[in-house]
Amino acid sequence: MSKTLKPRRHRRLLLATSALIFGLAAWPAGAELDPAELEALRIRAVELANSNRCGEALPMLESVANSSRSAIDWMVAAECAVQEGQSERAADAYWQAVTYRDQLPEAQALNAMRGLGYQSEAARQTTRALIGWEAASRLSGLASDRLMAARAARLDNRPGQAMARLNAIDPNDLNDAPLALYFEEKARSMADAQPDAAALYWERAVAIEDAPYRQYELGLLYDRLDRPVEARRAFDAALAGDPDNVTIVLSAAYAARRGGQDARAAELFRRALRLDPSRNEVREDLGYALIAAGDRQGAAGAFRAAIDNGAGQGEADETHLYRLRREIEQLERSTYGYAFAGYRSEQAIPNPLQQGASETQIGAEAGWRPDALRDLGGGVTIYGRGYVSTEPGTFDLNEDTLQFGAGARWRPFRDHDFNVSAERLIAGGDLARDAWLLRASYGWTDGYDWNPSRDSWNYTALYADVSYIPDSPEFLSAYASARQGRRFRIADRWAVTPYVVAVAQATDDSFTTRERFEAGPGVSFSYWFDEDRYTAPRKRVDFELEYRESLAGDGDDAVIGRVVWSF
Repeated sequence: MSKTLKPRRHRRLLLATSALIFGLAAWPAGAELDPAELEALRIRAVELANSNRCGEALPMLESVANSSRSAIDWMVAAECAVQEGQSERAADAYWQAVTYRDQLPEAQALNAMRGLGYQSEAARQTTRALIGWEAASRLSGLASDRLMAARAARLDNRPGQAMARLNAIDPNDLNDAPLALYFEEKARSMADAQPDAAALYWERAVAIEDAPYRQYELGLLYDRLDRPVEARRAFDAALAGDPDNVTIVLSAAYAARRGGQDARAAELFRRALRLDPSRNEVREDLGYALIAAGDRQGAAGAFRAAIDNGAGQGEADETHLYRLRREIEQLERSTYGYAFAGYRSEQAIPNPLQQGASETQIGAEAGWRPDALRDLGGGVTIYGRGYVSTEPGTFDLNEDTLQFGAGARWRPFRDHDFNVSAERLIAGGDLARDAWLLRASYGWTDGYDWNPSRDSWNYTALYADVSYIPDSPEFLSAYASARQGRRFRIADRWAVTPYVVAVAQATDDSFTTRERFEAGPGVSFSYWFDEDRYTAPRKRVDFELEYRESLAGDGDDAVIGRVVWSF
């Protein structure tokens, strides 16, 4: 974000009338218009200009200047173009005036050169701006003109020349606005190599002449220097001075997000969208800010708006849109559940805690995440579960193994799937337990969900937990599993995943300690369903088959099959 300098008003147009008439005496032979026509056109143009009708006067003034080859005529045309905000035409007119500068007194020639510098910069004609300021600085020798020449060199991508010109200026020769600009240019010239020193120069420029763009640039530099509090302060100051500048609004919003001021960030994202509704990515940023601020309903609304606007703009990134749909599905869901049926050909270490993972079992779990507890880290889940094993070597249910449990699970960190839980085990059969169960677990996955835009994608799943029953007899278990594979699309929302799996477990039930380590290949078929325009699939079914070879510890090789329905 850069500042466009406003040109000085060299003199009133009305006062130029006498100079124009004086210029008739210098009108050369061979012009396209005869003297009478030229004078009539000039008088009419000046009358229009003095009546604030420069839009009509400008073509006439340019025609007069083209015919007269008069520097004064070109300067008046330039001033009229400036009044109309037509910087390119103004720069062209000042260029012509400088070309004929020998016709001008020194003061007017200097004004023409400065006007060329200002208007060429406004028109983004950086080389022409540098020419104008170089000529002005040679003519005047003033530190302020040499400063503008240094600025023009920087804008024309000549950093070495710009630095040399700045270093040749004594800041004691400057004051007020020019001195502030000097410190600004020093800051810009040092920002890449010496950001700390550049910040000091920006601070001095702001102290002399505060301006929103300077506060904005200072905020960006503070961000680079990892000074978030000062960055937020600078962005807020810039915003106070220029509240409708969408770039400043967004910078203040992102600074607020980084500083944990999520409600403030959401307010600023909304303001940015009012200023520029086309910025669809801001709707997503608004959604995430609202999640962090605890407004889940508002966040879902922001993501829905992002989906609608993305589709309206022809956004083709299906994976991106799917991620937003999954966010909405998670935001609007407060319950979950799954049911499973598993078979293992060889009985594993007896473990009432690892439901579905160690033995031939069937079971289910359901949970509820209260909205009032969602802001406690990653939230609290209240859940209940039950499962039962079969008779060894058969599919007959063993009612004595029926086990129930009810508890609460807390996720302390929003961005990590680490959970601690306390659960009351409730015996449903003679071989089950009535006891307290304490557990800590961690999981991480990549490629777990459906990917609508890829034919294949990576699949990694890691899980580990430590479980402890303090009641007599005590029971301690440590369990870890890792899967690595690749998913392949076989139909819409169907994927097959070949993978390898490794499992390690150790248990201590006060009587004996048992360990196992096994690994082997596996394959799963997964189907995702129950979706709509705004939400990703709410349910899925997984069919899994594995062969595990016993590598160490207790247990033998085994074939394992599972069906899991998640809802």
